[in-house]
Amino acid sequence: MSIIQQLFTERFRPKTLEQMILLPRVREELNKGLTQNILFYSNSPGTGKTSSTRILSKDYVTKYVDATTDGKVTTIESIDKFCSTISLEGGKDSIKCVVLEELTGASDEFIERLLPLVERHAKNSRFIGSINYINKLSEPLLSRFNCICFEPINSEEEEYLLSEYFKRLGTILTAAKITFTKEILEKFIKDSFPDMRSRLNSIQSFYNRGVKELNDKNFNINYDFIDLFNTCINKPDPVENYKFISSEYSSKINDAMSALGLNFIDFLVQNKPDKIDKIPTIIIAVAEYQAQLNQVIDKLVSLLACVYKIQLILNN
Repeated sequence: MSIIQQLFTERFRPKTLEQMILLPRVREELNKGLTQNILFYSNSPGTGKTSSTRILSKDYVTKYVDATTDGKVTTIESIDKFCSTISLEGGKDSIKCVVLEELTGASDEFIERLLPLVERHAKNSRFIGSINYINKLSEPLLSRFNCICFEPINSEEEEYLLSEYFKRLGTILTAAKITFTKEILEKFIKDSFPDMRSRLNSIQSFYNRGVKELNDKNFNINYDFIDLFNTCINKPDPVENYKFISSEYSSKINDAMSALGLNFIDFLVQNKPDKIDKIPTIIIAVAEYQAQLNQVIDKLVSLLACVYKIQLILNN
């Protein structure tokens, strides 16, 4: 398959633990396999939680639950039924696996009913959870999992991860025939560290646009969202804004919100220097909408509201 025919985040997604970039303490835990319930967490997205989950669960009969959209009481009933039935598909030692993604989006009742479920099926099921903000989960739930932080917790771990990211992304840039210097690649990595996914998305944007060199002028602009940035700069047009954002960004809301908080600021500095005084207010507004994202029923509404708010700030 041609390099341009597949998303870089999938093309370069590790398929084994050996291919993963993991902190040594994290690798030590994951090498033990799925011997207990595990919760992966990090404040930043793109640190390897999803890839690790896929690798650990691939040899088991697995049920996937997105707690943001499926964190309901009826889902608990389906999990209970899944764990209770005898698998005819085999699987590693007949143990089943339940993957719980984005647990912060689950209702309180879902979490309350999940607690006894985890213990009731301890003999034949393992649970893997993932979350960005661990402080949003209750102690009773956390006590039922081996909680593993994917972010560096000291300077030594940070240096290790930066070094591994440098080698991996340098190889990918070379494969994409994009030149770089040591200094600019380090700057590129640190700009969204430790989010590897955003860096892969940026490199694919460069590749698709025919960018041949990673430099100070282009490294921190996510070209995938240029149209969204321009929409934010324009005066509010409720009907057209709704049509455009619904059709273009409904499937990548999290990435769009992330781009508004980071890349959009650099875009303003380079393209609208007369609006620089608005940046603090914009950052505060975007941060508020990002914080609410996993708590709302419809994320698209939050993205629309955030864009309208930025338009009002810039055109006031």
